[in-house]
Amino acid sequence: MAGKSVCVTYLLWLIGGWFGLHQIYLRRDRHAFLIWSSAAGYLGFGLLRDLWRIPEYVKDANEDPGYMEELIKNMKKKRKPPYNIFRQFGGVIVGNLWGWIFQLAIPEETVFGINLSFLELFIPVAIALGVHTVGNVGRIQGSFLYPLIGASSLLFLKFFDVEGISIAAFLSSMLFEAKGAQWRRTPNPRPNFCKRMSYLGICVLLYSSLWVSYLYFNAEMTDSSGESIKFRDGVANFLTSPLWTDFKRTFNTLITSLWTRGWHETWKQFMDDLDPFGEHQALKVLGLESNATQVEITARWRKLSKEWHPDRYVNPDKKLEAQEKFMEFSAAYETISKIKSRRARKNNSFQDY
Repeated sequence: MAGKSVCVTYLLWLIGGWFGLHQIYLRRDRHAFLIWSSAAGYLGFGLLRDLWRIPEYVKDANEDPGYMEELIKNMKKKRKPPYNIFRQFGGVIVGNLWGWIFQLAIPEETVFGINLSFLELFIPVAIALGVHTVGNVGRIQGSFLYPLIGASSLLFLKFFDVEGISIAAFLSSMLFEAKGAQWRRTPNPRPNFCKRMSYLGICVLLYSSLWVSYLYFNAEMTDSSGESIKFRDGVANFLTSPLWTDFKRTFNTLITSLWTRGWHETWKQFMDDLDPFGEHQALKVLGLESNATQVEITARWRKLSKEWHPDRYVNPDKKLEAQEKFMEFSAAYETISKIKSRRARKNNSFQDY
C-alpha cells in the first residue's frame, strides 16, 4: 500500500479541513468525525492545531520506522500515556457539545402521546461518548466506563442546564485522563474504504438527526415584536410567502432563459431583475413602463407632484401622507433622470467616436 503524502494531506486540509478530509485520507475516521461534528473544534481551533500536527499524523499513518521506534520507547518507559492538556480540553469541548445537543433534541412536547422527557437520563451517555471518542483517537485508547462514571455526576447533581452539562463533561474528561487512558499497543483494524465510509455515514446521520429533532420540535423564531413561533411553522409559512413565491418564479425564469437564450442574455436579464440602479423600482413608483420616454416620465412626475403636493392638504395626517408621497415621487424622478442622462451622454460619446 502506497504511503501517505504530507503535501496531499495539507492540500486536503486546505480545501476540506472543516469536513475532516485530511483525516479521512490518513484513515483517522474518528478524528474526522470529531472535526466535522464540533465545527472544526469550535470554529476552527482544532484545525489550527492539525496544521502543525500533520507531519506527525502522516508518520503515524505510514508507520515511519523512526516514529515507531520513538513510540515504542515511550510505551516501555511510561506505563500510561502522559497527560495531554489538548486531549482533555478536546474531551471537555466535545462532551459538553454532544450532551448539550442531545438535551436540545429531546422533544418538549409529547410525540404520539408519549412524554420523552425521560431521555434526559441519557445525557450523561452522550457526554461520555464525546469524551470517549476524543480519548480514543490515534495511539491512545480507554474504557467507556470511566468517562461514563464522571458524566453520571450530572444525575447526582440533579440539574440539566448548561452549567451542569459543562461540569459533567469536565469530570468525565478528567476521570478518563486519570484512570481510563491507556496506550493502544496494537494497531486499529483497517477495513476497506466502503466499510469505513458506511460507519462514518451512520455516525453523521445519527448526529444530524439530533439537530433535525431540535429544529423540528423545539427551535423557535422571534420576530421584531418579540413574538415567538416554532421554527417548523416559520419555515412552512416562508415556503408559502410572496417572497419565496417570487424567488421561485424568478429562478425558474432564469433557468428557462439559460436553456433557451444562452448565458449572455440570461445574465443581462438577471441584472435587469436585480435592478442595481433602482430604475425598475423608480418606474414602478411613478406607474410607468420600462420603455417610457423622458417626456412621459417628466409629465408623469409633474402630474403626481401636483396631485400630492403637501400645500394642497390641511388635515395633518393627510398632509404628512402627501409629504411622504411627494418625496417618494421626487426621488424616483431624480433616479430615472440621472440614469437617462448618463445613458444619453454615453451614446453621444460612442457616436462621436
